Amino acid sequence: MVRRYSTRGESQTRIDSGRRFGSIVTGMKRFALAVIGFTALAWRLVAAERPVPPPFPHARLDVANGCLVESVCFYDEFRERFGAEAWVRVLQWGAKEDEEVVAGHALAVFELRGQLWTWDVNFGFHPLNVPPIQRDDVDRVAPLVLVKYPHITPRYPLYRFDFPQEPAAKPPAAMLLNDNAAFRDASLVAEKLARHRPVNLVQYSYVVEGEAKTSAAAVFLFHGRFWIYCPDIGTVPFLARQKTVENLRQIQDCLRRLHPGAFAVKAL
Repeated sequence: MVRRYSTRGESQTRIDSGRRFGSIVTGMKRFALAVIGFTALAWRLVAAERPVPPPFPHARLDVANGCLVESVCFYDEFRERFGAEAWVRVLQWGAKEDEEVVAGHALAVFELRGQLWTWDVNFGFHPLNVPPIQRDDVDRVAPLVLVKYPHITPRYPLYRFDFPQEPAAKPPAAMLLNDNAAFRDASLVAEKLARHRPVNLVQYSYVVEGEAKTSAAAVFLFHGRFWIYCPDIGTVPFLARQKTVENLRQIQDCLRRLHPGAFAVKAL
């Protein structure tokens, strides 16, 4: 007697198994594509956040309220490194050309090997997507810089640059071991800036709520202006009567606009 076996159930089982296998393969393919897509996105994000290698080394002074003096020091170092004809500017905003300002910011903009860059004490080096031929157009350059400060309303961005000056005949020395932070910062700024222009480091006193305080300031010339750096306030340009850093009476008059009642101003 010949036994006959029905293959219908077996065939159906094979079909169902094949479908399940196909679904698994399809799911694995989709998962693999998702992983590849996520990995590519992650790499793009990492690349976007990856810091740009600096075009050359530069160490910040790391002083209080020092964006302007940091930028001027960068300006000096850039010209010293690449020559007096190298293009570099200090971009400042916060006031009109003939106004004093203590609230604002400053950074350096420069061209190097056909690329426009910024150096910001807060962000370091950053390339700008601006053709070098438009480097003098502040209205074109400033928006690409100011986007990093969304919570600040920029006022009157402008370029500042300097003409060659004689270094200080008797440059101040940095007081790095002084217990008073204002003396340390002001003296470090004075020493650095004095390598390229006249600078005076002064000590002065003032009264706050009946308490006498003693501080220091660096006085220097830049962009045809008379500037005073006070570590507790920042750097302020003054339209001084005399373009000299030696006139202590003039320095005292300017300091009194920053610290009312400032007195006992003397050179250090």
